[in-house]
Amino acid sequence: MSRDDSKAIQRKREDRDPVCGKRINRNKAHITLQYKGNEYLLCCPICQAEFERDPERYLQ
Repeated sequence: MSRDDSKAIQRKREDRDPVCGKRINRNKAHITLQYKGNEYLLCCPICQAEFERDPERYLQ
């Protein structure tokens, strides 16, 4: 596996919190929400509350 391949795999495992933009590794426990058939990972209860208050704001 090349170095570029391993970086691509790592990026696939990382998501961003839609509220604060923090990178989140899928392999670690975080808050997971389902909205309109999609899964969103959030870094903390504060971001969860913000997302739940107005999810459409963070999907654009």
